[in-house]
Amino acid sequence: MNTAVPIVVDLFAGAGGMSAGFVAAGFRIAAALESIPVFAATHKANFESCTSISQDITTLTPKEFAVKAGVRRGEVDMIIGGPPCQPFSSIGAPKIKSLAGSRVKKDERKYLVHPFLEYVEYFSPRAVLIENVPQLRTKDGGKLFDAVLAKLSMLGYSVSWSQLNAVHYGVPQARRRLFIAALKGRRAYHFPAATHALETDEVKQLSLSLASQLPPVTVKDALEDLPKIQDGARLDLLPYSKDSALSPYQIAMRGNQAMVGNNVCRVSNDRAKQVFRHMLPGMKYMDLPPKVRKILPFREDIFHDRLKRLHPDRPSWTVLAHIGMDGYMYIHPWENRTLSVREAARIQSFPDSFRFVGNMREQYVQVGNAVPPLLAQTLAEGFFAQLGATKVRQRAQI
Repeated sequence: MNTAVPIVVDLFAGAGGMSAGFVAAGFRIAAALESIPVFAATHKANFESCTSISQDITTLTPKEFAVKAGVRRGEVDMIIGGPPCQPFSSIGAPKIKSLAGSRVKKDERKYLVHPFLEYVEYFSPRAVLIENVPQLRTKDGGKLFDAVLAKLSMLGYSVSWSQLNAVHYGVPQARRRLFIAALKGRRAYHFPAATHALETDEVKQLSLSLASQLPPVTVKDALEDLPKIQDGARLDLLPYSKDSALSPYQIAMRGNQAMVGNNVCRVSNDRAKQVFRHMLPGMKYMDLPPKVRKILPFREDIFHDRLKRLHPDRPSWTVLAHIGMDGYMYIHPWENRTLSVREAARIQSFPDSFRFVGNMREQYVQVGNAVPPLLAQTLAEGFFAQLGATKVRQRAQI
């Protein structure tokens, strides 16, 4: 086997945030599995040499997948993926409960990690990476988390885990996620040290402040060169708004692109836009005077941060899939509209060459659900080195 190009299978692949990071680090994504057809279509559009299959993992055995994907046992170096996390999320669980009542206890998505492990057992790759929300550790008394670690150990892996914040790895967003890493044999995976500090009060509660060489990447660093668009835009390829005095992050995201796509932005109603005009950078709904809040009233006991304007000089807060619903928690830092799909993708660290397919809502949800590619790349570089591959691609300092 050519160890210079390790082969990866991506399960629960979504649009391909993890895949993008692993490709950037020098891996080859041979096959991917994603149950939602439009998400799988985005994955296929961006990874043309990969066999992207759209099917529910519970209806496709590992052997059947191997035949469909054209991959064989013994040739897969690594399996990566993020089983659906909604039931574990502190935000998602109350929403599900309010909609489904007691049925939340029967939500089978929290058990989809089990078929993931069946694929690991079948293919026996040299390495495994599982991504999920931090609440996986404590839900159900920690039993599921412990069972995952025990199963991987039983299969002959040395297992380690860590909670990482994407902002510490050059992503302009505070986003905490849990990662479980496994390597065959006795060597444990060593999680990467932080490369960027987090020094802002806005997101201090999400992570420890770290001493580091590089300051956090800000929303302005991420967005300032993107096309100028209006509320309600339905545009694809557009030229950049500027080509000089670019931040290192902008240069890294642009690559050699001359145009950038997915300049799609929802229409905000007139009352919302009136309120936007009163919002200073970093301001949220309850920071507004009562007379302004009456323009667009919400239940103030539960919707105190229903509207939030991003601060240009700080990292963003977490971009969630809920951005596909209304986007009011992601008001543009200096324009009176919500973020476009491309702007949200920039905050998630998707390169500008990455194209999202589907309708506007589907594009937003794909962005919000993804693992930030830059964070995935950092993790992948560690696996690349520890798997004995010959060269790790170096990324620019951002």
